[in-house]
Amino acid sequence: ESLLSSFLQYILPKEVYTHPSSVTQYKYFFAIALFEIVFVEPIAIYLDNIADITNKALTEITNITAPWAISNAHIWHNLIFTLFIGLLADFANFFYHYLSHKNQTLWQFHKVHHSAEVITPLTVYRTHPVELLVGIIIITTATGLGTGIWSYLFGTEIKRLLVCGVSLDLFIFYLAGYNLRHSHIWLAYPKWVSHIFISPAQHQIHHSVDPKHYDKNFGYIFGIWDWIFGSLYIPTSYEKLNFGLANGESNLFNSVSNIFLQPFKSILQQIKQINQTTV
Repeated sequence: ESLLSSFLQYILPKEVYTHPSSVTQYKYFFAIALFEIVFVEPIAIYLDNIADITNKALTEITNITAPWAISNAHIWHNLIFTLFIGLLADFANFFYHYLSHKNQTLWQFHKVHHSAEVITPLTVYRTHPVELLVGIIIITTATGLGTGIWSYLFGTEIKRLLVCGVSLDLFIFYLAGYNLRHSHIWLAYPKWVSHIFISPAQHQIHHSVDPKHYDKNFGYIFGIWDWIFGSLYIPTSYEKLNFGLANGESNLFNSVSNIFLQPFKSILQQIKQINQTTV
């Protein structure tokens, strides 16, 4: 067996990429990608106006324009602003992810993502349209408000640092193994780093069906939120993980149509049960 074939088998194992769960994901990818283009991106663009609206509203309320205006922004001004917005967006993401596990209605939609029995880089797109819409509204609103407040205080000269059109914090995050989060490849950071940044291994643990891993590592980039709220789990060594939903529930999401419809069926069933108990 050649070195190349061994390498390909390692990074693209047949049992992962030909698994029925992966095949369903390939089909679903095209549907959710189209949904993002038609619905999500226009909403995100519209919500970008929140920053301007916030800035103007604060100016009108206080009758003050940029009380600490910075006219000649240095790179460190932009770096601080980039970190501020990055932290704000990440906390909004953490908060929504936390709610998606704790709120029974949101959980029905988030189950779509956790129904993956094997995880690959395409698993990031295994997200129900409802979850996608609510998430983009929450995160874009949070960053819009933050940007608007910052612009009101310091003026509009300060900008986020971009690398190849991507915010610097996200660019570094991508280089640090982002695409390995949803993969079979175990990459763990040192313990002290794992308190600050979520490693790919920590996110894989979040997908685990082992009860000791339930509701752990909600963070996207930063681990500090999990650390603060008591949901941080740092592995001390490699852990063999199984993915999916408990009690064979992943089978309810074994087709594109089921991925779209099953959350609504589950919510209707919940409503019926509530009505029966109140009668």
